[in-house]
Amino acid sequence: MKVLEVIKGFGIELNEEQQSAVMKAVGEGYVLRSDYNSLNTNYKKLKGEKEQLEQRDFSAIEADRDKYKDDYEKLLKEKNDGIKKSKLFEALGECKDKDYVLYKLGGVEAVEFDDKNELKDTEAVINKAKELAPNYFGKVPYVVSKTNGPNENVTDQKEKANAALRSLLGKE
Repeated sequence: MKVLEVIKGFGIELNEEQQSAVMKAVGEGYVLRSDYNSLNTNYKKLKGEKEQLEQRDFSAIEADRDKYKDDYEKLLKEKNDGIKKSKLFEALGECKDKDYVLYKLGGVEAVEFDDKNELKDTEAVINKAKELAPNYFGKVPYVVSKTNGPNENVTDQKEKANAALRSLLGKE
């Protein structure tokens, strides 16, 4: 609201010369009391908010932010590694110990994947895995081992078995 409107609100009529004199005297710094009060209230409110913000420990907030960011990146890497690992295991097919073969390959990081986490050059990876761990692909030989009793010297057992076999055949 302008000064002239306030004066007219009191029922005082001013001519143009009086209006220009009043405006010159008041200048542009005049503010209505209601406008001043609302601006002063906003100023006090903002000043209080500023003091509260100044009291906060921004180094702790930044440390928390960095911790959450690191945790997020670790979880994202674990998720992507899990996806890559499952794709690699799927490609290895009939492998007997896929985790060991993955270890022999150098881990998920050593195997190349594209942007969509698809295995690059699948045949080369499988061939390298078969080269590094040939016993884990194809048929596994049937092996009998002793499962009870104390461990014994195998060379002595071999000699005893051969002697028993020779005596059965009469070749002693």
